[in-house]
Amino acid sequence: MADSTAPRGLIADLITPLRSDGSIDGRGLERLLDRVSPCVEAVFLASPYAGEGKGLTPAQRSELVEKVSVVIRGQIPLLIWVTRDTEENTRDTILLLKKGLERLGYTGQVFWVDTPLYYHSNRGLPAYYQDLGPMLEDPVILHNYPEFIKGLGKPLKRNNIRTGILKELVLLKDIVGLIFSGTLDRAHNYNKACSGRAHFRIYDGDETQFLEHPSMSGVVSVGANLAPRAWQKITRSSLQLTDGQSHYPDHLRQVWELGQYLRDLKEIYQQIPVAVIKETLSDMGIIETPLCTFPSEDVEEQKGRLKELMISYGDYEEDHL
Repeated sequence: MADSTAPRGLIADLITPLRSDGSIDGRGLERLLDRVSPCVEAVFLASPYAGEGKGLTPAQRSELVEKVSVVIRGQIPLLIWVTRDTEENTRDTILLLKKGLERLGYTGQVFWVDTPLYYHSNRGLPAYYQDLGPMLEDPVILHNYPEFIKGLGKPLKRNNIRTGILKELVLLKDIVGLIFSGTLDRAHNYNKACSGRAHFRIYDGDETQFLEHPSMSGVVSVGANLAPRAWQKITRSSLQLTDGQSHYPDHLRQVWELGQYLRDLKEIYQQIPVAVIKETLSDMGIIETPLCTFPSEDVEEQKGRLKELMISYGDYEEDHL
């Protein structure tokens, strides 16, 4: 296994640009990565939130990963969501993506991101990952996403990884991090469960929670598709990765203003983030179409508000396809 230390800082929850025929928009993807990648420590591909991973076919996921790898060329780590509806299908997806990366001779850091409660119960989860380990080759970042699990409509199913189970999972060397969404109490319990493992990352999967109570590992941000520089500055400041200027009053004022800007952005896109962000990036000429894997909605009002706000902070620059 290559270096298994997960990145620390800003991770972009990348939207998946699609052409009108449903194939991956390679040129749009390249323009988006040119905009985002200089500001982030990693990109998260095909996520169930911004990346529409649940709606992508295995072939689309593979095409997405291969096109991103050609653009990134190993310069920053790739986090790739591999979860599907069964253990077998999840394994098949990992194998498919591995073969694609091997065919390209990709040597950059790769982390498989898995939302295990989507297809597996808490019971037996450590044994499952122990069995999965030999085929992985690359490390795993767990994904605790209770709202996503609630959407399955299974009332007896737990929506969160149990703290006791997480404590066992942390003992497995192949598991190196966790993207967390949930309550502050659960976040505190999870941090205690993982405290014995050096360099184990627990990322905030909720942007608002990071802005209010930042973790020390970083944040997975959909807003970074729109305002990567602002999110970079906020994340670096929150993780105390800035230089000696960070305590000057002018710096503190700038951080407060940027934080408010990012909160205002999220207030606009939070109800239907993928549709609003794709429409905005399409209007800017970054991606070819705003096509989503789900039925489109009218987002003209939100898009207009986003444009006005982004212009005021210098984040809205129109390009031509």
